[in-house]
Amino acid sequence: MKKALALLLVLTACGSTPDPRPLSIPEAERLALVRFSNYTTGVSAFTASVPSPGGKLVLDGRVDFVNHLGAASMRTDGRDDEFSKGVLQWNLGRMAFAAGTERVDWQVRDLRERGSELDGALRLLVNLGSDRPENSQLLLQSSARWLRSDQIGDTAVDVFEGPKQKDAAEARLRYWLDADGKLRRLEAKLGSQEELAVFDFTGSKEPVKVIPPLAS
Repeated sequence: MKKALALLLVLTACGSTPDPRPLSIPEAERLALVRFSNYTTGVSAFTASVPSPGGKLVLDGRVDFVNHLGAASMRTDGRDDEFSKGVLQWNLGRMAFAAGTERVDWQVRDLRERGSELDGALRLLVNLGSDRPENSQLLLQSSARWLRSDQIGDTAVDVFEGPKQKDAAEARLRYWLDADGKLRRLEAKLGSQEELAVFDFTGSKEPVKVIPPLAS
């Protein structure tokens, strides 16, 4: 009986998940370098799953962290109408969408500040690069937390929760960083959706060729 109890305690300890904790100094420095590391990468391929009231949006494209541009194909899970799929291109302030696969009739509009999970996802992506690191001391003093160790495929990562926004009850961003500080995955709470949007970054990619409607 004693041996069985001891084995149970060992298995329970091994299977337990560590509690979130404040950042260490090296972890704050890693998190402070995320946007600068993206900037040095230049252009990265990505895939994304974005929950929205009209259905889950699935994006597959690339984002230019230096010039704040993105381009992607998009489809909506569970839908097959004319506007449920197409191609997108966007910058810090505007987006262009062409329904279907013809890519001829671009519809251009300003990105919305609120009320659109898609617009929130696009704005988030092109704001993930910066030509300088953030202040690690401020991150160390913030509400940012280390959540856990995890895996993406065969790559070991640490999962961090970013600082809470002012007057927010919870943080809206989770960063999955590898040992070199590269952003492998980002999770974000967008709009009123309970399910997190997930962005996976899969390595460097060719530059985004800007379409004429967004060139100005």
